[in-house]
Amino acid sequence: MRNKPFIITLTVVVAILCAYYLSFSLVSKGVQQKAEAFATDANGNVNMNKKQTYLDSVWKMPVFNFLGAEYTYQDVQKSELSLGLDLKGGMHVTMEVSPIEIIKVMSGNSKDPNFLKAIDNAREMQKNSQENFVTLFGNAYRALEPNGQLSRIFSNTANKGKISFQSTNEEVLAAINTEVEGAIDRSFNVLRTRIDKFGVNEPKIQRLKGTGRIQIELPGVENPARVRKLLQGQAKLEFWEVWKAEEFSPFFSQMGDYLAKQEKAGKLTDLTTTTKTAPAKT
Repeated sequence: MRNKPFIITLTVVVAILCAYYLSFSLVSKGVQQKAEAFATDANGNVNMNKKQTYLDSVWKMPVFNFLGAEYTYQDVQKSELSLGLDLKGGMHVTMEVSPIEIIKVMSGNSKDPNFLKAIDNAREMQKNSQENFVTLFGNAYRALEPNGQLSRIFSNTANKGKISFQSTNEEVLAAINTEVEGAIDRSFNVLRTRIDKFGVNEPKIQRLKGTGRIQIELPGVENPARVRKLLQGQAKLEFWEVWKAEEFSPFFSQMGDYLAKQEKAGKLTDLTTTTKTAPAKT
């Protein structure tokens, strides 16, 4: 065979590459076994929180050395062979952004009976329909109040610049739909950021078209409670007052000048602690 040397060389190269990438999976499995041993009590029960704590502690630590190159557990997770839910197991989650709450907020929590009834009817209609909720809401409101104007409900300061009292029902529904779509997109980006920080290898996150649902697949997840807390947790925005160096440095200069004057005047003394012993009673 003329190409025999080439075929042998190619086979050896492929075998080396397979062994190289397989080694990451073996190292990852070894770390997982150490974490499980660390979290197993005397009765053989595995504490999943304790196991995850161990994995978090080695996330940025070198766990594999290949020809002088060190790889952290995070690097190993990224380079190991990817296995889907069918082979590796894990967690499948479907989350949904509720358009009902968005509509109520945009209406200023209106108590209009037909408005509230339309929401309830749209909720029931959605069970057997593929239409988005905003369209169903518009149809339900039109059925209850054919000549009703949604602008009288949604024309408020919160929607200034988006909905006016002269807006038609179609314009109001379009503004609501834009707000709902924006909320879904923001939720999608937040969830994707949280999942990326979670450390799951090859997670899948996609939005189901035509709905407010987001489908998430997390292979290899063994702590559903931790994942649920991560995904459902509410974002907390805090504001901290930050001082720049030039703002507080004059105070240090004034303090230095004051201490220098005190020392020059002989008013600074060393602070010492003295212990007094009470006289013994006879």
